Amino acid sequence: MIYWLAGLVLSMMGSIPPGLISLSVSHTTIQRGARAALFLAAGAAFAEFFQAWFAAAMSDWFLAHQEIERPLQWIAMGLFLVLGVYLLFFAGPMTKGAKIKDGKGWKLFGAGVMISVFNLLAIPYWFTYCGWLRLWGYPMSKTMEMLLFSGGVTIGTMISLSMYVWLAGYLIRNSASFSVYANKIIGVIFLGLTAITLWQIFSK
Repeated sequence: MIYWLAGLVLSMMGSIPPGLISLSVSHTTIQRGARAALFLAAGAAFAEFFQAWFAAAMSDWFLAHQEIERPLQWIAMGLFLVLGVYLLFFAGPMTKGAKIKDGKGWKLFGAGVMISVFNLLAIPYWFTYCGWLRLWGYPMSKTMEMLLFSGGVTIGTMISLSMYVWLAGYLIRNSASFSVYANKIIGVIFLGLTAITLWQIFSK
């Protein structure tokens, strides 16, 4: 049970701050509705199950090769910068698209998987915390332990992303101008993440 709870709590801690996945889910909520965003979130949560499992199995290797974290940070920073500049200066006002039709939900699920794959900062995050759990006497050396941990991660991610869906929906319902400026708001947040990642790179 401790492994499931650890995965749940660590996942929520990692998903609550704005990031690539949460902002993509918010963007989808504003543009295509809550149902579409939940399909996207489910795909991202599904992918995190395997990311967490891989991290649990390879945490010892990462602790011995932490230099891999910096290249991942540079790539993630570049992605945040490109998205931020595009949304802030080139994307027009957001307009609501068509609601998803039958069968389209799986495409959004697949898009969520791909977004999670490109969420490169999740890799060192899970490696670090799996290593931390190992040092505290929870090595996750058995299949059931990794299964419980990864399952907790998946549920925690889905809960956190559902909160973003609710928050974006709330803002749309209560602010007529929010959807008009949503691209610029999200773009500014991405540029903020660029600055934070750059600071993390040079502060070590």
